[in-house]
Amino acid sequence: MNTRVRSAIALAMILSLSLSACGPSDAELTPTVTPVDVSAIQTQAVQAFSSQLTATALAAPTATFTPTPTSAPLVLPTAGTPIAGVTATQVLCDNSAFVSDVTIPDGTVMTPGQTFTKTWKVQNTGTCTWTATYVLGFGYGNQMGGAATPIGKTVEPGQQAEISITLTAPSAAGDYTSVWRLFNDSDTPFGTVLTAVIKVSGGSATATTGPTATPSPTPTETPEP
Repeated sequence: MNTRVRSAIALAMILSLSLSACGPSDAELTPTVTPVDVSAIQTQAVQAFSSQLTATALAAPTATFTPTPTSAPLVLPTAGTPIAGVTATQVLCDNSAFVSDVTIPDGTVMTPGQTFTKTWKVQNTGTCTWTATYVLGFGYGNQMGGAATPIGKTVEPGQQAEISITLTAPSAAGDYTSVWRLFNDSDTPFGTVLTAVIKVSGGSATATTGPTATPSPTPTETPEP
């Protein structure tokens, strides 16, 4: 083989080695795959969703719970509740309050058939003036012979007045109560009740005809010896 041929072969070998050195290796041509961490992705997704819910809740107004009543509220009676048979207008116009017993306090002892005058002090707590023709009338209990009696005076709202009636104690011993009411010009009762409570002592009342004579002793004769 001549020199020229050997030179050509040598040059070809050099070129081949140079190309091999410059080109990428098989390892370099194989793509690198990074493993995916599924747990990390799930955690990030949950955190993102929670953050979104928190932001939404903060942006929304706070709801206030308002209980719904299941029934109508219970209304309790108050002082001054109208008495049966008396309208609200009458209660506002005519009303009274007991102040004190002026005579014959409750429990006073009476003799059978004793006549007495019971007097009460009352106050006009209504808005209307009582006229002299307003009446103190019997309510219930033992009437003790009393009769409806006009109060005989004018009583302005807020004023106090003494009202009297004549009664008679029953003839039998025992405890007795007589209840009286005020009546307006329309014959309508109003206000507080007024009571006369007495105790009758002894037995039935009896009329006396004078002192009982005491018989004188009859002398006894002594026989002579």
